[in-house]
Amino acid sequence: MSRPPSRPPHYIDAETYGWSTDLCACNLIDTLASFAHTGLAFKGDANGRLWAAQNARTDAQLAFTSDAGEGVIALSVDESGWVRAELYLGGAFVLRAWIEEPYEEKEFWPDGSDGAIPPNGDAPGRISKRGRWLQIRCADFPGVADKGNGFWDVEAVEDFPSP
Repeated sequence: MSRPPSRPPHYIDAETYGWSTDLCACNLIDTLASFAHTGLAFKGDANGRLWAAQNARTDAQLAFTSDAGEGVIALSVDESGWVRAELYLGGAFVLRAWIEEPYEEKEFWPDGSDGAIPPNGDAPGRISKRGRWLQIRCADFPGVADKGNGFWDVEAVEDFPSP
């Protein structure tokens, strides 16, 4: 069963402009999908290509091919106000994360997390403001392969034409 973090999500636009949580969550999905509209090639602990296969107001499907296989990242607005991200590889569920946008970087948390900021100040998962890197702390996401430093990183993201 999916469980968002136990605290409400933080959205910079809610705090800055007074926008509703639902509107902020929908805007976050649009932002994440927009990173992939032109298609992205990524390198790091995984190598592949990502593109937006479908995008609606409250959900998006981001398709990818990688050295681990083909998959989909399904994004949707949860009733809690968090953006739910579910990763499927070869049709099999791999992991679920909960995304918020407390400032320019996007932060994400594992299923059932308390959402408490660790002492180092970094969330267990982070995406750069322009979608050019992603970092996951492996200890917080079972099933994510630790490459020896406790983190799983994707960087060197470059645009490429969508298929």
